[in-house]
Amino acid sequence: MSGPRRAVYRALVGGYEQLREEEVARDSDLPFICFTDDPHLTSDTWEVVLVERRLPRDATRSARALKIVGHPVLDDYDETLWVDNTVALGKAPDDLFDDWLSDADVAAPLHSYRTSVLAEAEAVIDGGLDDFARVYEQVAHLLMDGSGVLEENPHWTGMLARRRTPVTEAAMQTWWEQVLRHSRRDQLSFVPAMRAHDVRLRSLPVDSHESPWHEWPRATGRDEQRQGTGLRDLLRPPAGRIGALEEQLGQTTHAMQVAVAHREEVIVSLTAELDAARAHAAASREELDRVRHERNLAHSDLAAAEARVSRLKRRVRRSKRRSRRLTEMLERERRSSLDKVVARVRGGGRG
Repeated sequence: MSGPRRAVYRALVGGYEQLREEEVARDSDLPFICFTDDPHLTSDTWEVVLVERRLPRDATRSARALKIVGHPVLDDYDETLWVDNTVALGKAPDDLFDDWLSDADVAAPLHSYRTSVLAEAEAVIDGGLDDFARVYEQVAHLLMDGSGVLEENPHWTGMLARRRTPVTEAAMQTWWEQVLRHSRRDQLSFVPAMRAHDVRLRSLPVDSHESPWHEWPRATGRDEQRQGTGLRDLLRPPAGRIGALEEQLGQTTHAMQVAVAHREEVIVSLTAELDAARAHAAASREELDRVRHERNLAHSDLAAAEARVSRLKRRVRRSKRRSRRLTEMLERERRSSLDKVVARVRGGGRG
């Protein structure tokens, strides 16, 4: 039997930023679909599908609608993976579905540097990313429902895998309604919507910035002038201040974790270099000891050779003296013999 039909998709509505090409799409068997309201948009790696804004004067929520409840084009697929335009996939996501949806119908990473949904809400207000009144009202509703979700680690929905089931579809519809009713920042209403329908949710302990599957953020041509209300300091309740402090703590903790990880890498590197230097020093000491030993042996051999030369010189001198004495003695003997011969000759002549 063939496996589930799968697709990867994103939405680019309102010309907020340029479409970022997804190079890993060339290595994947999956369709990569980009929904957009830009009739001039083209791509080498995405199948561009032209759509109309669901809310003509609200580009952000129109994009959220495509992300959350999808599009009729996606009805042909059993499993889908949403990827924000600011997310760069690190490798072809074909196996991601088997990994993330192995025991779940919806899967998303946990937010790796915000410690609570309340901190996420405060970050939305601090960044002027949405109308503060909507966010405060949503926080108040979450406080009143008694679920405790405000204290939980939020999810990062820059990547979201799902399996099409009736329960999943119902949860996505509730999620979309929450985005319409409250903040357009969908991460604030993601978990309450999933819980409302008992969705089989997998919360992945994946670093929001980088994993084997992705890098984030990787925006291209983003319009940084598009901001929210900027009224973050108005009517801020004590809970909001707590959220701001939690956000600061989360960012500081993340920075410290990065610094500690870097320090550990440096320590490991320096330790390896120190071990190598010690090993080299030990080898050098052994070589020096060997050279010294050989030098001492050479000095000993040289001293012995010099002693032998001295003895030979003395023997040569003694031999020369004995040779001279022998020569002198032979010369005396020769002369004595010659004298005797001469004397006999002379004496015979007289006779």
